[in-house]
Amino acid sequence: MSGALETPVRPAVPPYPDGAAELSEHLLRLNRLLRGAVDRFRRSHSTEHRNGLGGVAIFDDEVDHFLATAPDQARPDGAAADDRQRCELRTAATVNTDIELPIDLLRQRFQLNDIEVDTLLHCLAAELHPGYGRVFAYLNNDLTRQRPSVALIVDVLGASWPERLAVRRALGQRSALFRFGLLIASGAGADQLAAELTVERPVLDFVLGGPSRRQERPSTQPPELDGLFISPAERETIDQTIDYLSRESEHGLESTIVVISGAPGVGRRTCASAICHHLRRHLGPVGEGVPLAALIAEIPQWLRDARLAAEVPGIYVPRSSGEEPSHLPLLVAAVVAAGGGLAFMFVEADEAPRLAGLEAVQVRRVHLDTPKAGVRSRVWQRALRQRGLSCSEELISGIAAIYPFNAGRIHACAREAGLQAQPGTQLDIATLAQICRGQTRHHLERLAQPLPSRPGWDDIVLPPDELRRLKEIASAVRNRDRVMEEWGFGPKVSAGPGVNAIFFGPSGTGKTMAASILAGELGIAIYRVDLSRVVSKYIGETERNLDALFDEARRSFALLFFDEAEALFGKRSEVKDAHDRYANIEVAYLLQRMEQFEGIAILATNLRTHMDTAFLRRLQFAVEFPLPTTADRLRIWRQVWPASAMLGDDLDLEFMAARLELAGGHIRNVALTAAYLASEELSPISMKHLVAATRRELQKLGRSCVPDQFGRYASLFETS
Repeated sequence: MSGALETPVRPAVPPYPDGAAELSEHLLRLNRLLRGAVDRFRRSHSTEHRNGLGGVAIFDDEVDHFLATAPDQARPDGAAADDRQRCELRTAATVNTDIELPIDLLRQRFQLNDIEVDTLLHCLAAELHPGYGRVFAYLNNDLTRQRPSVALIVDVLGASWPERLAVRRALGQRSALFRFGLLIASGAGADQLAAELTVERPVLDFVLGGPSRRQERPSTQPPELDGLFISPAERETIDQTIDYLSRESEHGLESTIVVISGAPGVGRRTCASAICHHLRRHLGPVGEGVPLAALIAEIPQWLRDARLAAEVPGIYVPRSSGEEPSHLPLLVAAVVAAGGGLAFMFVEADEAPRLAGLEAVQVRRVHLDTPKAGVRSRVWQRALRQRGLSCSEELISGIAAIYPFNAGRIHACAREAGLQAQPGTQLDIATLAQICRGQTRHHLERLAQPLPSRPGWDDIVLPPDELRRLKEIASAVRNRDRVMEEWGFGPKVSAGPGVNAIFFGPSGTGKTMAASILAGELGIAIYRVDLSRVVSKYIGETERNLDALFDEARRSFALLFFDEAEALFGKRSEVKDAHDRYANIEVAYLLQRMEQFEGIAILATNLRTHMDTAFLRRLQFAVEFPLPTTADRLRIWRQVWPASAMLGDDLDLEFMAARLELAGGHIRNVALTAAYLASEELSPISMKHLVAATRRELQKLGRSCVPDQFGRYASLFETS
């Protein structure tokens, strides 16, 4: 006989055929525990009773009958030494099968010890058969208390003083049963003897309602990180996070928070799903758009339900205003207090450093940047192609440069395009721009006036060099990411992240029209800033209004058009009093905000000499709008008429262009007034109407207007 110790041979036991068999055998074990508790109770209490107390008192024979005839009371073969060992052996025998055992899953997912499992069984039994309620009332010595109390659990599970102390310690405030919300205590605190315990409904549903076979997930492709178009650095961070979580998952449910930051739609949830997939887990339902107070109150239930489903909870952290602290530490503390474990939190800014001082929590940080313009173009092409739509490469590149959407918002735009257009449709700039604007949420109209945008350089008449400068502005907007980011000019220049320009020239020369055409060519909205809503006489109010204006413009990706900008961006004055000093502070603040603005800002002024030179140095483009020449005026006169307008045969546009020096805006006013005059007479637009309309326009401008100005048409002047 060798001296080696022989491994004890475990008795052969059959595996559980399903979860119901596991529960039945645990209830059999509970019955034996209750039988022992009843015997101890009778030895310490008088069992005499009088007739006529049925329904008011619980008698010995009633309890004896239930415990002797409860379901599954007949113990299957007595191979195991005791009930608990038999349950453990049969559970172990079921591990390699595809059978889910609810009690064992609860033990594993919530790290329950033997006492906590037995306590949970008492509470489950009260929901399964009214006879258990009578037994509990009997042991409580109170007919009205038909649920197990902490004191009852101590009596049932603790036959000796050491055992009672162990049970009492296991049911303290830090018990997993209460931390994870498996049980609720009523009538007293959870750790007080008189507290009555009830199993939470989701836990009962988990034990009773789920299928006994392992739940099969829908057959879906695992989330692909490549679909997020993340950078190599971001991919490395995610891989490091997966490695860390894979190692830590072997040590239990420690508090670990993965904070994924980035703009909405950048793929934070997809990233979390991909991480869960590598951990053989699933991302559970996420809390989005929930107020902070409600979010904190619901965290314990979310964590419990996520563990019941073997999922990882995700929480969208509400945005905090600039005047209040971040909500992230509060939510992390709530997760830790509710039992910890693995959880994802989604924030818009990288707020993870705020958690550095928190104890008992591990924080992993993943930040997802918005894809660069070139990457966004590829996302657009793929998203449109998936819906059978097409678009020119140049147009897609322009839209991708203008709208720094992430992959989620681009796919949302593509879905909307698929609803508006038939498969095979070639999309144009107007359609795509309208869809993109529909994806923005802003309140810019409170501070600025929307203007119509109009694509088409042919609609404006300018000298060739000035027209080229306008097109250069559009080119700078489309190619800014490439030049600043890919080609590395960003760190080399002091220019801000946006594009700005100034239009200067006499009134009516087309500054507003040029801004509208520029917006139309780029596929963005245009808003004219209402200075009366921005400038305030109260100290600090103008700055706040400007902050709101630029913030809303950034969210809308709109072009800001400051008309008569000299009133707002004029020369800084000599400081003679406190008012002058504050006015100069306002101008300096405007300069700073213009440099920081990420969008497009166009300033228009009639008087270039009135603009502050320090401000002009910060502008990237300057376009002059001179009064049109005779040839230019003739082009404007010919282009001003709609195709459907009724024109008379006597219109002499060459004469109007040669004799009357009018800017393009005034020519358009004359044409419109002439159209109204002709419409009133139900006649085509003739020279008579043009002369009358021109006379009205010159009088409005305060310019002299005499018949000699109209030469051979002077006779029409008298009748106008």
